[in-house]
Amino acid sequence: EQTSKSNSMPGQSENDTKIAKKKAQRLKVPFIDPLRVTIEPSALSLLGPEMVLRRQALPIRVVDNFLLVAMLTPEDPVAIRSLELLTGFKIRPAVAPKNSLSIALKKYYGNRYGGKLGVINHQPKITQKNIAKTTKANRSGPCTLSVISNKGGVGKTHFSINMAYCLAKKGAKVLLIDADLGNADVSNKLGIFPKCHLMDFLEKNKKMDELLFRTKYGFDLIASSYGEFKLANLYYAQKVKFIKHFNQISQRYEFAIFDLGAGISRMVMDFALAAAHTIILTTPQDFISGYACTKAGFSRFKEIEERLEEKFSNYEPQLIFSPMLVINQVSNLRQGFKLFDNLTKAANEKINSREGKFRIKPEYLGAIPYERVALRAAEAKKKPLLFAAPRVKAAQSIQHMSTRFFYPEATYDPKVKFKQPLARFAAILSQRK
Repeated sequence: EQTSKSNSMPGQSENDTKIAKKKAQRLKVPFIDPLRVTIEPSALSLLGPEMVLRRQALPIRVVDNFLLVAMLTPEDPVAIRSLELLTGFKIRPAVAPKNSLSIALKKYYGNRYGGKLGVINHQPKITQKNIAKTTKANRSGPCTLSVISNKGGVGKTHFSINMAYCLAKKGAKVLLIDADLGNADVSNKLGIFPKCHLMDFLEKNKKMDELLFRTKYGFDLIASSYGEFKLANLYYAQKVKFIKHFNQISQRYEFAIFDLGAGISRMVMDFALAAAHTIILTTPQDFISGYACTKAGFSRFKEIEERLEEKFSNYEPQLIFSPMLVINQVSNLRQGFKLFDNLTKAANEKINSREGKFRIKPEYLGAIPYERVALRAAEAKKKPLLFAAPRVKAAQSIQHMSTRFFYPEATYDPKVKFKQPLARFAAILSQRK
């Protein structure tokens, strides 16, 4: 590997260089001074500014299908694994002097980088004004997220609430729709019970925009109700009506989050696939159910695409189903990585190897450590976890995941294009089965 010359550059202390060289020798990895090597622009594009700061890592170049990365902590396996998931390359870490790396990060990532290493500044301050520059520049229309699971009790509603709160706190205009029709729980979790809810819309007593309720947490809510048989068993025409009006009301927002019901029914999957991002939430204890949910989503995705391709001669089908996986209640982050690897391997062996042109390629959105005490305390207070206990690891994990939607280039696999425009609503509406 090309390494730096031994002499120090201006602004780089000799002590930093000596410490870094000793560490590289001890770990048996290369030493690199990022101010003295040629850095490939294509390598820089593999990581966004939030990630280089979080991992204190600078991509240098691709060598024999390995990405050479200058780091402060090349001995950290979690950092290495997360960079592999982010870039799609095997990582070859190298030790860099602290001050030199700080200068290089500022040089190559400009004002998007916070400056000194160790100072957490995940992204520029986000306001209602500059959200248009970050979110709308990368897609047309709102960013819609559907949250599903194959069974109840895995934390789906908690995740939806906290993601809505997190995005709203950053300045975005956010709508949370309790679309767990018939078994709604958002209102109960927050202690918010609006007078108007989806049953009023179904029975034509209220228009969809009359259901909007402004919460004290910065996001708007469309509530549902619990135990309503009619809501839980919609006819085709009613399902079409809901999807159509959810689409229309979402146009007023930067983000719309759909907290859907548990299970893999056709209705749940149609609502889930109508969103730009389908998030599947599972736990280590229920991981087989999580895989089953992923498989069911792919089956419905493929069915819809094949029917649209058959129906419209000029239709270009989406070939890759890319759900986002969130693993809740992990004992540590390594467990999340391992489970995601297991799911990806199973998908490749049992689905992709048997399919033709359609493929499933999950994205790892993240894992959430189990914070039983903090979560129960937040539940008792009827508040989002990020509001009640923002510093616990579970809250920080969701906070980190939210940046994925503000900065779409920060995907864990940049080779996959997660562009499912809202025109997909119209495509799904054309299906009667």
